[in-house]
Amino acid sequence: MFLPRLAVAMIALGCAACTSWRSAPGPAPELDVTAQAAARGQQLAAGICATCHAVGPTGVSPMVQAPPFRDVARRHPLDRLETAFAEGLVTSHPAMPAFAFRASEIDDLMAYLETLRAEP
Repeated sequence: MFLPRLAVAMIALGCAACTSWRSAPGPAPELDVTAQAAARGQQLAAGICATCHAVGPTGVSPMVQAPPFRDVARRHPLDRLETAFAEGLVTSHPAMPAFAFRASEIDDLMAYLETLRAEP
């Protein structure tokens, strides 16, 4: 009787070891923080700015006076744009409304503009 209990215990331990080995978490996938910020920036631009500006890598702006974001990203140093977003935008077209962005939103917009700058 002792032998069958020992065999059952050994089988149970073996199964538990196999189960824990298979379910052990592997290394956490590395998160691309910059890509996530750029995606949030793209969503922010699409939600707030796309009524006047072309916010993607192609296309024309719905409002002729509003330059496409890709042109803005290529023509202006991003650190100056970041400062402008933080201090309040001043533009050459009077139809541009005033926007107040949180610091995290500005970071996201800058990450997105950087992706547009990199587009061919």
